[in-house]
Amino acid sequence: MQLKGVEIDDIRTRSDLARIPVLRKIDLMQRQKESPPFGGASATRPAALQHLLMSRGRGFQFAGHARDWWSAGRALFAAGLRKGDIVLNCFSYHFAPEGHMMDCGLRALGCPIIAAGNDDIEATLTVIDHFQPVAYCGPADFLTALRCKAGKDNSRLSAIKRAIFGVPPAPATAKMEISGQGIDAFNAYMTPDLGIVAYQSEADAALIVNEGLIVEIVKPGTGEPLPPGETGEIVVTRLNADYPLLRFATGDLSAIVAGQSPCGRTNMRIRPPAPAAQQAST
Repeated sequence: MQLKGVEIDDIRTRSDLARIPVLRKIDLMQRQKESPPFGGASATRPAALQHLLMSRGRGFQFAGHARDWWSAGRALFAAGLRKGDIVLNCFSYHFAPEGHMMDCGLRALGCPIIAAGNDDIEATLTVIDHFQPVAYCGPADFLTALRCKAGKDNSRLSAIKRAIFGVPPAPATAKMEISGQGIDAFNAYMTPDLGIVAYQSEADAALIVNEGLIVEIVKPGTGEPLPPGETGEIVVTRLNADYPLLRFATGDLSAIVAGQSPCGRTNMRIRPPAPAAQQAST
């Protein structure tokens, strides 16, 4: 077990946290097989939860009933969304957590939501024509597909002024192209087990770590914390009452960016993450 030989009451600082071995996704999935449904990681019984979900890697997740359970509201607010803004949510609602993550945060902000998913381009354009959403949440490539389908009739998407992307993030070239169409684009770093880990604001290319999470950058394979500027694996501790995860290893690489965001937010910043395999090949 992860806490074998560790006195949890002695964990008071970041340095103390490093005594706990990292928990890897593959190990959590194995525990879920051995002890369904959640491998003992859930502090709340399934009957008392709101959503029971499955990510594309065949890991199982869930959501509780707390307001903004996935902590998406801050990322959406940092991207400029406000109460009353109509938002097109094109993250998938089918099995996967991503659509529910954004839905939860949008409801916390008071934004009306078009629960579109990303399966039907023509139907999505029809609903855009009808409701005129001011923002888009979803995969970057699906927004590109919508723009291609609309063709020269750019007026069909003219109401959309902001776009929030998840994983994979929109490349810099795609963001520049989208910005050229009058849409401010933002990346959010999200995972099925942790929700929104970090997000961009209007003032910063780096990602601001979501308040309420403890993020470490560690030496891959060791769990040893690294200083700012050094590239390592993102490890996250999420002290959620329903789903507490200690030192969960994401498999993605990043580095701590020194200083604070020009927007005034003071939490830790990290470089936009990339999967370890992608970093190794570049």
